Amino acid sequence: MPQFFFRLNTRNAVAHAEQGGDFPDLRAALAGAHSAARAMLHTRHRHPPIELHGSLDIEDERHRPVARILLADVARQIS
Repeated sequence: MPQFFFRLNTRNAVAHAEQGGDFPDLRAALAGAHSAARAMLHTRHRHPPIELHGSLDIEDERHRPVARILLADVARQIS
């Protein structure tokens, strides 16, 4: 099963922890990344705020970007 990584990118250039896992395909990885982004945005009131101008990049096994989720789009979906 392919492995995908989720890398949080923000304008402040702070290195963020990488998440991810094994997913059958890119569609499943995108669904997992959306869930991770929603969870990050829901918990932002307990931790330093996540910059909404950032993105969550989905990378393949070689850490090449294959998709991007904008945090502002996810925030609009859950508001």
